Amino acid sequence: MGCIHSKITAIILRDKERVTKYMSKGADVLERSCLPMGKVFIRAGEENARAYVIQNGKVAAFTMSGDTKIEVGTFGPGTIIGEKCLVLDEPATLSFEVVETATVVIITRQDFQKRLVKAGKSIKTVIDHAVKKLIHYENIEINRALDRKDIGDEAYQLVKGLLCDIPPEQRLQHEENLLPYADGLMKALKDIQKKST
Repeated sequence: MGCIHSKITAIILRDKERVTKYMSKGADVLERSCLPMGKVFIRAGEENARAYVIQNGKVAAFTMSGDTKIEVGTFGPGTIIGEKCLVLDEPATLSFEVVETATVVIITRQDFQKRLVKAGKSIKTVIDHAVKKLIHYENIEINRALDRKDIGDEAYQLVKGLLCDIPPEQRLQHEENLLPYADGLMKALKDIQKKST
């Protein structure tokens, strides 16, 4: 995942403890569920009125390009999936599939809204603003994943090796600039190899 997503994840992880305290204040226990590997529990284009806090396991976000599944990112313990669905009555833009059996805590829209009303208008305004930013960054990640779908693994390995000494926060920009050229180079080398045999 890119630098933008890393920043979003860092914000989510930093605020996880506050969210957990907030969601458990006063209250009823949130539902917990064990999801088996391979289960798609949020589908793009469908309404979803729940968010999921991953307690263990791994979940992948993906989008479809025709019949091809394109992975946008993977998430592990502490990550919240589907949080924008708690605020918006819009279909999900990504699908989420369990890639390693996962235990999740389920937060329903109804429960979230009930707690949000108690929190006050200023908190709701902050959340609405944060959701708009999240949508923007999610669209960037989807477009980035779609742009990369035709780039070969060899090009990724080449660029990864070239950038191994670059600080992580600077890699994304260089990676985006180098990948198309590295892919072109690797494809040209394969063509030359085919022609010479």
